[in-house]
Amino acid sequence: MITKENLPELLILLGFHKKGNVFSCRPNTGTAELQVNLAKGEIIYPETDGLTVNERTTCNLASNENFVVLECVHRLLMKGYKPENIELEPKWKLGHGASGGRADILVKDNSGKPLLIIECKTAGTEFNRAWNKTQLDGDQLFSYAQQISETQFLCLYTSDLKDGALAYTSHIIAHRDNEKYLDDKPDLKGFKTATDVKATLNKSPS
Repeated sequence: MITKENLPELLILLGFHKKGNVFSCRPNTGTAELQVNLAKGEIIYPETDGLTVNERTTCNLASNENFVVLECVHRLLMKGYKPENIELEPKWKLGHGASGGRADILVKDNSGKPLLIIECKTAGTEFNRAWNKTQLDGDQLFSYAQQISETQFLCLYTSDLKDGALAYTSHIIAHRDNEKYLDDKPDLKGFKTATDVKATLNKSPS
């Protein structure tokens, strides 16, 4: 698990440069810069370059999950996603029977439309429990998808630091219907017609 204690090791591994208590990195996106200030206990995302931070709860060093979010954002920027297409902690009202909350990361396409919702979890028990619940009752991801139906993909994500190496796992679910399968199975509901999370889980495979 990535913790505050091994965070500096992770940052060096990701290519951050250390100056005093501040680690900084410019991933593969021009001038966008990520910073971690250990003295102030804060993570600084490139908001001046367009990345949106709706709430500050992922911008501190108090939660191990925040380090997974940081590593995931770094990975997105390295892959070429633009800062202005990344939004942290967008909030939607969840479906019936689900508690309120915020998604960790929303990625938009170049036209500003929702592309991918990412929910980050710490490695191990928390991630495994979340994935089991996602398969069982939809959990957070499908509730978010109910509120932002344009989203094309859903992702449960984790990363871990072990023996000096970084490993990540991403379970990606395509949020689109297999029309041919639905034609053959008229008793099943597709994403377009599901009215709640339970119905969504009885969807067609993509």
